[in-house]
Amino acid sequence: MRRLGALAALIVKDVKQLLRDPRSLVMILLMPMAVMAMFVAGYGEERSSIPIVVVNLDGGPVSWRLIELLRSSGDFRVVAYAPTAEAGVELVRRGAAYAALVIPPGFSESVVRGRSTRVVTVLDASYATVSELVWQAAVVVVQSFMKAASEEYGTFYIDVERQTVYGPKVSSVDSFTSTIMGVLLHLVPMSLIAVSISRERERKTFEQLIMTPLSSWQIVVGKFVAYALVTIADMVATFGFAVYVLGVRVAGPLPALVTVSLLLLLCSLGLGLLISAVSRNQLQAYQAAIFFFIPSMLFSGFFMPVEMLSPAAQAVGRLLPLYYFLRAFRSIQLRGWGLQDVAGEVTALALETAAFLAAAVRVLRLRVE
Repeated sequence: MRRLGALAALIVKDVKQLLRDPRSLVMILLMPMAVMAMFVAGYGEERSSIPIVVVNLDGGPVSWRLIELLRSSGDFRVVAYAPTAEAGVELVRRGAAYAALVIPPGFSESVVRGRSTRVVTVLDASYATVSELVWQAAVVVVQSFMKAASEEYGTFYIDVERQTVYGPKVSSVDSFTSTIMGVLLHLVPMSLIAVSISRERERKTFEQLIMTPLSSWQIVVGKFVAYALVTIADMVATFGFAVYVLGVRVAGPLPALVTVSLLLLLCSLGLGLLISAVSRNQLQAYQAAIFFFIPSMLFSGFFMPVEMLSPAAQAVGRLLPLYYFLRAFRSIQLRGWGLQDVAGEVTALALETAAFLAAAVRVLRLRVE
């Protein structure tokens, strides 16, 4: 009975502590509902289609019927009509679309005469899950077209030929490396540094910081540099293990990949410092770090390209540093691009890093709460 009483007292004490902390209580109660709402907003019925390029070398009425069926299927969004197959493939290489559908010359005549013909799908193999999705959707559309057109023109067959760029095939390990590195370089540094200042407050050592001749920006920079040294060493070790031990493919220059990863790490540290500056205790800091990471995971391209999410989710995704990291990292690692090819993403990461650090300095209050 004595042990049961002690256990009950412990439970009552912890419940009272949670109830005395309104911020943590609100976060605990609202986080599940907020996560579910964000998931529905991004992955619900209102989703965008896969951006593709169409190359119609036939130009006949039958080929345009196939293109119209492709557009009305809801799976594809034609972002460009390229004049040549080479131009269409180049758009895929540049990342303007995830695939190019090439309709060869004589397609309409072959269908009208009941002869077998083909269409060519050129897929971006650097995004393996999307390329497979595009391929399957294209086959379904062509089969639907054959079924409808055969009643009018007689029996014929259309072969859906598959070609790739940045392929022919990307392994699942290579494909998911960017996602794993995103988690390691974003969530881990942000969570570690987020508790730094709040830990000082809980341990009552924040008063000692105030008594030192350091200004707020010096405290922020000092903690930033300390955690940066530790997490950068961890990043280098992880890179070396992935590339030289596990054999992860790196098609582009390794220094460019390291630069992009370093920017995300520094940006995550800056955001973590901002979270730490506004949090009163470690629990709030941990909760805020996790809560910020959830939309990053949902809307930055972890599960599917941002271009395929709802318009609202796309707008949120383009505000997140992880979105720019995943685009840049995947392009360098799998497509072989250089740093100059991802200059926009690099600039966005650098600006967000500076903004988070400046906000952390401004928010930090050098006083005892």
